Amino acid sequence: MNAPHSPKAIQVLYFDGRVSTAHEVSLSRHGPTLRLVGPGIELSVPLSQVNWPERTCHGARLAHLASGGSIQALSNPDWDDWVRQHGGQGESLVVAAQQSWRGALLATTLLVSACIWAYVWGLPMATDAAVRWIPASAEKHITEGTLQTLDQHLLRPSKLPPEAQQRLSARFRAAVAQRFPGGDAPPWSLVFRDGGSIGPNAFALPDGTLVVTDALYTLLADQPDVMLGVLGHELGHVRRRHAMRGMVQAGVVGTVAGLVLGDISTLLATAPVLLGKMAYSRDFEREADDEAIAFLRANGIRPSVMRDLFTRLNQARSSAKDSSPLGIAFSSHPADEERMARFLEADRATP
Repeated sequence: MNAPHSPKAIQVLYFDGRVSTAHEVSLSRHGPTLRLVGPGIELSVPLSQVNWPERTCHGARLAHLASGGSIQALSNPDWDDWVRQHGGQGESLVVAAQQSWRGALLATTLLVSACIWAYVWGLPMATDAAVRWIPASAEKHITEGTLQTLDQHLLRPSKLPPEAQQRLSARFRAAVAQRFPGGDAPPWSLVFRDGGSIGPNAFALPDGTLVVTDALYTLLADQPDVMLGVLGHELGHVRRRHAMRGMVQAGVVGTVAGLVLGDISTLLATAPVLLGKMAYSRDFEREADDEAIAFLRANGIRPSVMRDLFTRLNQARSSAKDSSPLGIAFSSHPADEERMARFLEADRATP
């Protein structure tokens, strides 16, 4: 009778877990048991007491024993071949992919794609969802802090006559009622400031406070319809909650860290600076321009009047060589051909 076939064995190093001395032994499998045989060593270990760490491309091959000992390969290729045939340890798809440059390339491509998706679509979606939960009291708090900071560093009390301020406020109030006859207009208030170095500007703060600089009022004193278009644009930012959406989106990493750490005081403290330096995205500007177009149409004004705004702002910036440090200010937006063409096209589409 032929002797039973003996399982293939490989030479490995065995550490008993008590001393650092390595013992070269023969490793083989007999059913559900591993056999370690060497000078002065004969050990049987159930497979259930063996832990096989994930294989890496260039790392040492080893297995941990429940007794505290370990087995280490003398030859990685021999170990890998033996484990596949006799080790009884299946290899996951992730581990297999880690050893393949194609798998690594695929994983990298998927990761980059996921990051792009998260930034282009996921972040705006998450931002919109988060903004819905921000109470009006928080918007008011942020607005007060922002306006206080701007008043301390960039803005001064308005020098416009009170009558002029009241006249524009009354005309805008009537125009808002015309645009929102159902009374569903977003909350707003109109305030005036001497903008000093920031020149002709208008901007909206989260709670609906619309700030108009004296320079912008003067620039458009003979163009009241254009001024209504500017205010309609800024009211559009309020209606779409662009300030809060932009601030949350810009500070999303800090927000997540604050939620994890249980402290959002840093975000609230830096909100005025963040909001003041933030420039609206082109998508936000397109939305606000659409709001301005609807606002003008509701008041019987042709959208093409806004062409005068861009022309005059360009002239004012060229003569003053002004570069506004206020990212959310109207005049800091690029008065490009695309935006002017948008108003002209809307004019042609107006019945």
